[in-house]
Amino acid sequence: MIKIPRLQAGSLLVRLAALMTFALLPLGLIALYQTNAVVAEANRLSHASLLAHTQQAAARERELLQRAGGATEGLAAAILPVFGSGGDCADLMKAFTQGQNPFTFAAFITPDGQMECTSDGSIGDISEKWLFLKAQQASRLSFAAGQGILGKGGPQLVATSPVQRDGILLGYVSIAVPHQLTNSLAGTKWAEQGIRFVTLDAQGEILSASVPQEQAAQSLPVSVPRRELLLRAGGTFFEDARSGQERFFAVSEILPGQVAVVGSWPVENAMSVSASPTSWMTLAFPVLMWLAGISVAVLGLQQMVIRHLSALRRAMRRYALGERDDPNLNLKSPPREFDEARLSFNRMVAILSEAERRRELDLDEKTMLLREVHHRVKNNLQLVASIMNMQGRNAQTPEARRMLSQLQRRVRGLATIHRSLNTNPDVSTVDSRELINELIAEIGSMNAGTGQDVVIETDLAQVPLSQDQGVTLSMLVSEAMTNAVKYIGVPEGGRPEIKVSLRETAKNWLELELTNTKGQPLLDPEEDVGGSGIGARLMTAFATQLDGKGVTQETEDTYTYRLGFPAVAGAAPPEADTQEQKQDATEPAA
Repeated sequence: MIKIPRLQAGSLLVRLAALMTFALLPLGLIALYQTNAVVAEANRLSHASLLAHTQQAAARERELLQRAGGATEGLAAAILPVFGSGGDCADLMKAFTQGQNPFTFAAFITPDGQMECTSDGSIGDISEKWLFLKAQQASRLSFAAGQGILGKGGPQLVATSPVQRDGILLGYVSIAVPHQLTNSLAGTKWAEQGIRFVTLDAQGEILSASVPQEQAAQSLPVSVPRRELLLRAGGTFFEDARSGQERFFAVSEILPGQVAVVGSWPVENAMSVSASPTSWMTLAFPVLMWLAGISVAVLGLQQMVIRHLSALRRAMRRYALGERDDPNLNLKSPPREFDEARLSFNRMVAILSEAERRRELDLDEKTMLLREVHHRVKNNLQLVASIMNMQGRNAQTPEARRMLSQLQRRVRGLATIHRSLNTNPDVSTVDSRELINELIAEIGSMNAGTGQDVVIETDLAQVPLSQDQGVTLSMLVSEAMTNAVKYIGVPEGGRPEIKVSLRETAKNWLELELTNTKGQPLLDPEEDVGGSGIGARLMTAFATQLDGKGVTQETEDTYTYRLGFPAVAGAAPPEADTQEQKQDATEPAA
C-alpha cells in the first residue's frame, strides 16, 4: 500500500509540483489551443450541418418558388406580342393555366391595379391589395401567400413579375398556385424533434412554414427584424424566439436576394456536438495530463526519495534524542545513492556509539580517580588535624594552644570540602547547604567553656557552587564562625545564639549573613589573650576572591557580618543595594 505524504508549504513535494506545473505549462497551453481549435471546428461543422439540414428541408419550397418565378417571368415575356389585344391576351392566360401546369390562375394587371386580362375572364380592381402594393414596391419578381388573394378562393402562392418594354412599365403578370402554408415543409423527420422551418421574402412576409400559420411568426427570432433575416443568409446564431424559448437559428437563401428559409432548433439539439461528453473530455485533456504528470512525479518521488529521506530523518532524530536500542538504519529497496547513505549512516552510528562508550568509560575512570584523590586528601587533612590536636594538648602556653586550635579548625574546613566533593554525585560542584551545615557542625560544637550550649539557627539556600567558590566560602564561613563563637555573649534574660543564613536575593546573587548575640562573655578571661587580626585579613581576602564585599554591623545586642557575592562568576549585583551594603566595611573584633 502506497502511503500518500502530507503536503506542507515549502516541502519537496510542493516544490516538485510547482516545477512540474511550470514544465508542463507550454504543453498544456498547446494542448488547450489545439483542443479549442478542434472544438471550434466541430461546432462549425455542426452548425454547417444544421444549415445544410435547413437547405434540405426547403428543397421542395425552393423548387416550387423557382418554378413559379420562372413561369411568371416567362409569361411576362410572352405577353408582349399580344399586349393591347384583349382576346389574344385572354387566350394566352387561359392556355397557360391548362394542361399539366399546377397554376390555377393567371392575370395581367395594369400599372394602376386593374385586372384586364385573366385566365378565367374575370376583371377587377386590386390596387388596394397587398399583392399589388408589394409588386409596386419590389419592382421585380415578388411573392405573396394567403387565402384567396387572387382569383378563386383558397390558400394561394402568388408570383408577380413586372412587364416592361424598352424600360417602360406596361403592367404586371401574376400567377397563382394552390398552396397550403405547411404543405411544402410538412412531413419532415425533424418536426418530431421540435425543429421548425419558415420561409420569408425580402419584405419579411412569411410564405410557408412547417407549423400552423398562427405559430409561424412565433418561431422567428425576437430581436432580428424580418426584413433583416435575408441579410443573415448563410449564418447561424443563438437567439430567443418570439415564443420566449432560446433556440438555434440557421438562415439559408432559396432565391438569392428574394426568399430565405429560417430553420430553428431547440438549444439542446443544436449543442449536441459542442456539449457532448466527448467534447468536455477533450477540453479536460490538458488538466488530466497535468494531474497525471503531477501524480506520477509525486508517487515516484515518494517511492524513490521521500520515504527513504523520512526513514533517514527518523533514524537521525532517534539517535540525537539518545535512543540507542536499535540505531541502525534499514531501507526497503532503496536506490543506490540512498543505499550508500544508509551504509554511511550505519558506519557513523557505529563509530559514534563506540566513541560514546569509550568516553563513558574514561569519564567513569576519571570520576573514580577524582573521588579517590578527594578521599585521600580528606584523610590526609584529617590526619594533620589529629596531629595538631595532639600537639595542642602538649602545648605549654594558652597562646600556643590557641594557635594550634585555629590551624586545626582551618585544616578541618579544608577536609570538609574534600569530603563533600567525594560524596556529591557531581564531583565538579558543591552543595552550599550541605557544606555550611558540616562546617557549623564542627565549629559550632565549640563553647565558651562554661558548659552552656550555644544555639545555632540556620536558613540556608541550596545552591550548587564551583569547587573554587566552595573552598573560599568554606574558609570564610570557618573564620566568621570562629569569631562569632569567640566573641558571643549571653544577653540579659536571654541565651547565646548564632544565626547563619545564605539567601538568593536576586538571580545568580547570594547573600551570606552571620549574627551573634552580645552580653556576658562566655570565654574564660584567662583564655582571652587578644587577637592577632589574621582572621579579619583572611575574611577580607576570601570576600575579594568571591567577588564580594563584606560589611559588619554592630548594635547594642548583636554583631552581624554580611557578604553579597555572585553565584556565577561575573554576575552583576542587584540594582537595589541595602543601606548596610553601602556603608564602609569596618574590621570586626578579632
